[in-house]
Amino acid sequence: MPGDYEFGTDDNELMEIQAGEMDVLLPGESEWQTFAKGSSFEVAKDSSFKLKVKKVTDYCCSYW
Repeated sequence: MPGDYEFGTDDNELMEIQAGEMDVLLPGESEWQTFAKGSSFEVAKDSSFKLKVKKVTDYCCSYW
């Protein structure tokens, strides 16, 4: 759903964007990056990241 979010990770996380797009502020970064359908990003365990979702977006999270 559209909105601004912040998530924490207990494990390493891979987010794969299936549809739509989102702006992401990754840990330790100062600039937002846009990820769209077909792209992905990883987040290290024990960290947090922020999302700005402007339209309905479908994504799949995998943990290890």
